[in-house]
Amino acid sequence: MIRLLAAAFAAVLLAAGPARAQSTKESAAAKADELDPKTRALVQAEIEKAKEEIRNEVRAEMQGAQAAAEFLGAVEEGPKLEFLELDGYFRVRGDLFDDFSLGYGVDDAGYVLFPGPIGKEGGPGSLSNANMRLRIEPTLNVSEYARIRAQLDVLDNYVLGSSTGPLYDYQGSPYAVPFYASTRVLSPADPTADRDAILVKRAWAEVQTPIGLLSFGRMPSHWGLGILTNSGDGIDQDLGDTVDRIQFAIAPVSTPLGRLAFVPMFDFDAEGVLQADERNGPGAGQPYDLSNSDDARTVGIKIARIDTEDEIRRKLERNGTSVNFGAYYAYRTQVRWSPAWYDPASGADPADTSTWVKQGAYVNYLDLWARVRTGRVTIELEAAGVYGNIGNAALQATVPTPELDIRQWGGVLRGEWETMPRKLVVGGEFGIASGDDAPGFGNRPDRLTVPTGSPPLSGLPPYGSLEGPQWDNNDRDIRNFRFNPAYHVDLILWREILGQVTDAFYVRPYLRWTILPGMVFDVAAVYSQALYAESTPSATGTPSTLIDRGTYLDGSKPLALEGDATLRFETGTGFAAWFSYGLLLPLDGLSGGRDVTRASTLRTGLAVRF
Repeated sequence: MIRLLAAAFAAVLLAAGPARAQSTKESAAAKADELDPKTRALVQAEIEKAKEEIRNEVRAEMQGAQAAAEFLGAVEEGPKLEFLELDGYFRVRGDLFDDFSLGYGVDDAGYVLFPGPIGKEGGPGSLSNANMRLRIEPTLNVSEYARIRAQLDVLDNYVLGSSTGPLYDYQGSPYAVPFYASTRVLSPADPTADRDAILVKRAWAEVQTPIGLLSFGRMPSHWGLGILTNSGDGIDQDLGDTVDRIQFAIAPVSTPLGRLAFVPMFDFDAEGVLQADERNGPGAGQPYDLSNSDDARTVGIKIARIDTEDEIRRKLERNGTSVNFGAYYAYRTQVRWSPAWYDPASGADPADTSTWVKQGAYVNYLDLWARVRTGRVTIELEAAGVYGNIGNAALQATVPTPELDIRQWGGVLRGEWETMPRKLVVGGEFGIASGDDAPGFGNRPDRLTVPTGSPPLSGLPPYGSLEGPQWDNNDRDIRNFRFNPAYHVDLILWREILGQVTDAFYVRPYLRWTILPGMVFDVAAVYSQALYAESTPSATGTPSTLIDRGTYLDGSKPLALEGDATLRFETGTGFAAWFSYGLLLPLDGLSGGRDVTRASTLRTGLAVRF
C-alpha cells in the first residue's frame, strides 16, 4: 500500500512536469522530454508492482478463509449479524416406477429384484406415489465468531394420502355406502407411518478462532465428489452422511505444495451399552456409557487446497487455471460389542459381558481428490481405498469365526468441456468399485436366509442371487467397495434396483444444455458391467448348503444400458421444478437368459427454496 501511494505521488509530479516545461528554455524542455519516457516507465513499473502486491494480499486473505469455506460446510462470508437465519426448502415429488422387477420373478435365493405391486411380486407392474418434505436449516448467530446450526425435516418423505383419518360413512357402518373423509391425522401411534412427523437430523456449533474454525456436534460429512462420504444436501436427495464429530479447521499454512488447510477430526461412531438415568427413568436426565471397551471411534484428518468460487471466477477471467486437491484419511477401531444391545428381542442382558463379541476390528480409509479447471475444461478425480481387519466377525460370543480382511477400492474420473459462455457442457464419467467372486453384489449383506424349500434354509445365498454377504468359511475377505448411496449415477439401476455402485464399473457420457437462464436440460447414457460374473443374477452353480454356497459354473458380466433425461427449471424467486425420464435395457448379466422386460421411470418435483 505504501508503494502504491508513492507511485501515485510520483504520477502527480509527472503530470505537473509538462506545465512547468512550457515556461523554461527550449533546451530544458527538450531534456525534460528526453527523460520523460524513462520516468514514466519507472513510475509505471512501481504502480504495477504495488498492484501485484495488493493482489497477493487479497489472495492470501481468500486462502485464509478456506478453513471456513465450502468443503467444510461453512458459509464463505462468515456469519451475518442477524441472530436467526432460516434456509431450506419445501418439495413435493411424484414417482412412477414401471417394471423395476424386470419381470424376472425371483433370483436363486428366492428374492425379487425390486418390490412389485401386491399380487405381482417379481412380475411386470407399476408403482406410483407422491411425497413431500419440509427441510429447515436454521442458523443462530450468537456473535460474529460463534454460531449454532441445525437441520430439521418436517413430514420427511411422507406419502401424499397417508396418515388418513377415519373413512366416515363407511368404516363402522353396516352399509357399503360412499365414504367421506377430508382430514389428515398425525398421530404418534399411526400404524401407517414409518417415521416421526418431525425429525431433528443435525445440530452443531461453529466457532471462529484466531487460528481456525472449531466445529462440534452432529454434523454433515462430505469429501470430494462424494463416493466415500457424502452429505446428501441436494434438493432431490434422500440420504446423506451425518456424524457425531469434533473437528478443527486450521487456517491454511504455506507448504511446498501451496497453502493447505489441515482439518483434524474425531468421530464418535458407536457408544455401545448405555444406562438410563436411574433416578428419573428413560427419557429424562442424562444416560451414561457403561463401558469404554465397546466404543467405536474414528480419528482422521483432511488436508486440502480448495479455491473459493470467487477465486475460481477471478482465475478463469484472467485465463488462468484453478488447481485444487486434497487427501482424506480416517482410522476407525472397535475392540468388542454387545449383540444384545442392538437386538433387544434376543432377551439377553446387554450388560452381561460374557455375551459380548471380542471382534478387534480396525479400518483405514484413504481418499484422494483433485480438480483442474481452465476456461473450458474441467477434470475431476476421486480415488478411495479401504484397508482393515476384523479379528472375529461372529454375531454371538458362543460362535467365534476366523478373522476377515477388508480390501476395497473405488474411484471416479469426470471430464467436461463447455462452450463460452457456459451454454453447452459435454462430459463423460467413468466409475469403478472393487468386488469379488462371491454371489450377489453385497449391498444387502443381511440376506443370510435362502427362503426356498420347506422349511426355509438359513444359510448362505447360492450363485444366481442378486444380494448376500460377501464372505463365508472359505472366503475370508470382503472386497466389494460400495459408493455412497447419496452419490447418484442414474435414475434406475444403481439408484433404485441395486442402491449403490459396487463390484462393477460404469461409463456415463452426458450433455448439459442451458436452454434459457434458469432452464437446463440434461441427458446421459449409462453402460454398467459387473467385475465378476459370479456376482450377477445370471450366475449358475451347484446347489448351496447351510455352510457352502456351491460351485460357480457360468454367468455374464454386462448388466444394463440406461438412458436418462432431466429438464430443470429454477427462478431467482426460489421456485424450482424438474421432470425426469429414464429407460433401462437389461443385458445378460441381469436377465440371465430369461425373458425380461424393460424398466422405465418418470420422476417429477416441485420445490420452493428459502
